[in-house]
Amino acid sequence: MSRLITLLSIVLIVSLEPVSTFQPHHRRRHGILPRKGGDFLLQPRTTSWLQNSNDDDNESSSPFPLLRFSNVTLSTTKHYLTTTWNDRIVPTWDRVKVSVFSFGAGLLFATFALFLPLYTSTPDTKLLQPVTLFETILSDLDSTYVDPVDTQQLFQTGIQAMLQSLDPYTEFEAKEEAQNVMESIDGKYGGVGLVIAGTTQSAANTEAKPADDGVVRDISSNPTVGSSFLDDDEMDEDEDEYDYQVRQQEKRRYEQAAAKGIRVVKAFEGYAFDYGLRPGDRLLAVDDQILDDKTVEQVRNVLRGTPGSRVTIQFQRDGVEGIQTVTIPRQVVRINDVKLATLLRPNDQDPSVGYIRVSAFSSDTGAEVRQAILNLQRAVEDASHGERTLENLILDLRGNPGGLLTSAVDVCSLFAPKGSDIVSAKGRGFPGILYRSRVDPLVDPQRTKLVVLVNGQTASAAEIVSGAIQDLDVGVILGSERTFGKGLVQNVESLPFDTALKFTVAKYYTPSGRCIQGVNYKQGDNDNGFGRQKVAERDRATYYTRMGRLVKDGGGIEADVRVDAPKASALEVTLLRSGIFNDFAALWSQNHKLTDYVNADTKKLDVVNDDTYKQFIAYVKEQQQQGNLELESLYSKPLTDLKKTLKQSGYLGAEKSVEQLQARIVRDIESDFNKYRKDLMEDLSQSILSRYLPESMLIERGVQNDVQVQAAMQLLQTPGKYESLLARDTDVPVGNLQMARAEEHRLKEAFRKSVAEF
Repeated sequence: MSRLITLLSIVLIVSLEPVSTFQPHHRRRHGILPRKGGDFLLQPRTTSWLQNSNDDDNESSSPFPLLRFSNVTLSTTKHYLTTTWNDRIVPTWDRVKVSVFSFGAGLLFATFALFLPLYTSTPDTKLLQPVTLFETILSDLDSTYVDPVDTQQLFQTGIQAMLQSLDPYTEFEAKEEAQNVMESIDGKYGGVGLVIAGTTQSAANTEAKPADDGVVRDISSNPTVGSSFLDDDEMDEDEDEYDYQVRQQEKRRYEQAAAKGIRVVKAFEGYAFDYGLRPGDRLLAVDDQILDDKTVEQVRNVLRGTPGSRVTIQFQRDGVEGIQTVTIPRQVVRINDVKLATLLRPNDQDPSVGYIRVSAFSSDTGAEVRQAILNLQRAVEDASHGERTLENLILDLRGNPGGLLTSAVDVCSLFAPKGSDIVSAKGRGFPGILYRSRVDPLVDPQRTKLVVLVNGQTASAAEIVSGAIQDLDVGVILGSERTFGKGLVQNVESLPFDTALKFTVAKYYTPSGRCIQGVNYKQGDNDNGFGRQKVAERDRATYYTRMGRLVKDGGGIEADVRVDAPKASALEVTLLRSGIFNDFAALWSQNHKLTDYVNADTKKLDVVNDDTYKQFIAYVKEQQQQGNLELESLYSKPLTDLKKTLKQSGYLGAEKSVEQLQARIVRDIESDFNKYRKDLMEDLSQSILSRYLPESMLIERGVQNDVQVQAAMQLLQTPGKYESLLARDTDVPVGNLQMARAEEHRLKEAFRKSVAEF
């Protein structure tokens, strides 16, 4: 439609252009006098007899005044007609002819321009046919199916089934999902900084921080939750029957909201956390809307809004009587990707080991990491009175799922030498692109040693960073296993109706030229979805880092130094999934005060002693007996499937053996309470402290006992160890390395000629 409007406008302009072209000519024939200021004013024209009307001699000398008058009249009429014909009719006809011709030419041009693109861009049958069929089928179902159908749901089901046949990363995002995707990319949204969920968790905190109008306060005049709800169900003397029924109905709705369990999972520092909300708080009402019939998504939408507006939240907290109320201003919530930046002290004399944990890569990650490094450098200089600088740095990318490719490039540029290739990407319909560091690094590899921590959940953009640092030999990779192995690039395209399409467009390559994609995907059929084939070890090609170290493609980034991390036991995984740590933390909060356990150094805070752990074990067994917890839940499905298979196969006698196996599993898991005592006590401590401490303090507390962090610190402080890891692999013949370098150079030059350099 917009193209048609534009072309019609062209026709109109072309058809009117001759009029504007000829008008000045005719105006000049009338005589145009310049007017002050640049405007123009038309000069009136007079006839010849009027111009000579003052000639009295000619007038009095004519012997035939009547004839003279007739001649003058005829002459004047002739002159008027001639002038009118020449000055008005002829030019007007000329303009009409030109306008008609111009309009015809413009219309012909517009028709050609309108239909030529349609002719040249008409989709071929293989695309047009399925599109037409899909529209026809959807229309037929909507109009004639036996029962009413939700065409929107049908559409989404069809689209999802189509995309699921390609790979696990290609997705259609409906309105709400598209908004979430854009928020994850931007790293910000308008709201109060809360993460909520419909879980069974509970929490407690009696030490809310007052801030402006955000003081947590008890509303004694309103009905309260649980034991603190109005116990007096009698009608007040000054209360009529209607008011009494309204009050009782409101009380029941608050009770239902409390039982439904919209819980706070996380409160961000700088936002809701600073106004007193804590993980485990149960939301009851938002802006006087009781949440007894609201879904998590509906509550989330109510909490969000225009920055600058305010929202009033009513909630219940274990161990605190009454309904708590807080009014929080909505802000542009920026989700920081740098969760912790601190100095780790291996001993009291050396504070020069910096630690930065990055949780994701959104639009501002590069700036956040840069600022974190500057703060650490400044802290070291201040502590040493300017005698030392940041000598050692740990970049923690464990559990980082990735994000924006450009943000990964920004982070790499903080460590990579100027002019270094960082990452390249290329796809079938995606123009080849090469990212290169254009600035001097903030962290000089000659002065600061760098260790990057990774694990099996380090993926995508986080692998770009770790791969570039490894290939450029500016840091050492430390971890227990390969990274995830996602070497694919997705594009998010905005679609009509506030939806979006996230689809795979390219593969990316590290500076050495390797692609670390661990699984090759192939379009599948309707039944089996996409096909997947893991890259076999024998198919992994060999590449070389800048210093000649041997690395391989496919299957993720391998650590230069392998340090195994403790693996969670089956018991720990079961308890974490059940949320029972948080449930017990709520009970603990009702009977204890954190102030009784606070020391000057919060990192040494220990809230779980032997007695507390015994109480926790008793609580777990109680929940198990009541049917609220199944310790063998990790094995329930395979055991059930085994029973079903045996029964179908006729091995009924073996079913009893399966039941005995199930009982044995439960006994073994129960014995793990002593075997994994230390890990379980730490999990319980974290659950309790999450009600009181901000996330950064919890992370810092956990880092102190982190096995891989301790190994990284030891590596950085062992003289010569770090340098030896980055030295050239002497097992690689120099001739092979030179040949590899020549081939790498040839490929890069060919690639650079076909891509846009950034």
